[in-house]
Amino acid sequence: MQGVGERGWEVGMDDIPVKAAPTLFHPDLLEIPDDGSPPYLKGHRCRQCGQLDFPKLSPCPSCWGEEFDVVPLSRKGVLYSVTDVYIGQAGMKTPYIFGYVDLPENLRLLCQMEGAPGTFCCDEVVELTVGTIRTTTEGAPVISYKFKKVA
Repeated sequence: MQGVGERGWEVGMDDIPVKAAPTLFHPDLLEIPDDGSPPYLKGHRCRQCGQLDFPKLSPCPSCWGEEFDVVPLSRKGVLYSVTDVYIGQAGMKTPYIFGYVDLPENLRLLCQMEGAPGTFCCDEVVELTVGTIRTTTEGAPVISYKFKKVA
């Protein structure tokens, strides 16, 4: 929950007191509209050959084109593979979950999953969400895309 804690510090999503504002990890990958509409991942379609990539690959690996259009990607996909991580890197609260999600656009994404370890299965439908993926050394949350089970 976001808010102000007992000591006047901002409280992050995991109720960890932080002194710094949240940081959006790679805003070139994720769009969080100001109007309250759902967030979406940004695909990049080559204007020359039409190849769609996430993240943006420049030049285009198919035709060497260098002009791209941003395309909103589907918010739902199918979980291809999943793993629970119990020993992680600094700044990441364990356990956490990573999975590969297949989108209808024929893209496979490596993503952090939102949920409890041991609860995801391959071939489940999952949907895009936004949440804390780690914290900085100052304790500020780093926000990015995640996928969660469809409610």
